[in-house]
Amino acid sequence: MYNGIRLAEERDIASLCRIWKVCFGDDEDYVRFFYRENFGYITTAVYAVNDQPVSMLHWFDATFAGGGEAIDAKFLYAGGSLPEFRKNGYYTALFRYVEEYAKDNNCALFGKPVRRDIIPYYQKLGFEQDASLKLVTVYPEEKEAVRFSEITPKDYNRMRDNAFSSHPYVKWSDRHVKFCMNETAYFGGRTLKVTLDGCKYFIMCAPQEEELKVIETNLPLEKIRRAAFALCETFSVKYLKAYLPDYLYSEGEDVVSSIVYNAPLRNTYVNLILI
Repeated sequence: MYNGIRLAEERDIASLCRIWKVCFGDDEDYVRFFYRENFGYITTAVYAVNDQPVSMLHWFDATFAGGGEAIDAKFLYAGGSLPEFRKNGYYTALFRYVEEYAKDNNCALFGKPVRRDIIPYYQKLGFEQDASLKLVTVYPEEKEAVRFSEITPKDYNRMRDNAFSSHPYVKWSDRHVKFCMNETAYFGGRTLKVTLDGCKYFIMCAPQEEELKVIETNLPLEKIRRAAFALCETFSVKYLKAYLPDYLYSEGEDVVSSIVYNAPLRNTYVNLILI
């Protein structure tokens, strides 16, 4: 193992929370929620100085699926260093550690940059920009007969696989889907089954002031527009912003979805990622 790098233990959670809050600005209640839900399920590597974590990187298990292939992958998430320990190469060392793991185990790595302007940093580490999403703004029009009902993580995941498996996509475990649903609920959102014109769809969404953020859905854009009134009414918002697969839609703002490393499948639809 690289000098200074080890896997996090439960005793490190307070230090991880501190790094997280400094790097991302989230309140401690949410960060504690994240670790309660995930600590035993994800892998967290840290760079420690005097045995205290000063840099961290998490990853979730996933699968790149498409064209009859299924490739193990790791979704890299929430990485950063305390400001006073930056420019020492600690965070880069964590990437090299997981890069070596990927080579040894023949798996792909992927992540979603927080901002477009940090993509060049990842490119220096050997990552390539991959898929994009289309961000579409939808305002409610006429009210239509739309029915919403609850959906289980297992049902959501089966519907998701059916919706996206015609194109290379990231396949998540039922456990990860369950956490994403719980996280959406934490932020006041819901994950629902939508019945429109006798057909069933899924939608994961959360309100942010006057906007409803549609994290993932298999509703066609025309039906998102038709369901917009009912959705806005349900969540007490004025309009929707929906993140949609770029391979299905040309309309909307181009938003970077993922960067990849060691990935034989390209332009892979990712979403259902953490808010």
